[in-house]
Amino acid sequence: MQHQRTFEALECSGLSLGEVVQHYLNMGGSMDELEVDAYLHGLIPLPAQERDCISQAVNELIDDMFSGGSYHCCRAPYSPEHRSNLSRQSPPAPPARLRSRLRARATRVDS
Repeated sequence: MQHQRTFEALECSGLSLGEVVQHYLNMGGSMDELEVDAYLHGLIPLPAQERDCISQAVNELIDDMFSGGSYHCCRAPYSPEHRSNLSRQSPPAPPARLRSRLRARATRVDS
């Protein structure tokens, strides 16, 4: 179920798979784009740590895209065993280049 809700959050936000995979890899993820795509479509299982890293990448990009807080979008869920660990960590900031692209996209969406 985590893969399905993560995919729904990605689709709802308008993020591309490429953006999510790039951010996921920058965060330390180890799966390639094909594996992430297969996971999101329920074709392959991934370890909880990889699933949570993908969810965190989606959620961080959504947060950056809609920094004004005016969005009605799904959130990607975390696995139960890692939820408490992730909530205690500060997520890394996305690269400035990505932040500016996401802000530009959010501006286009608001227009």
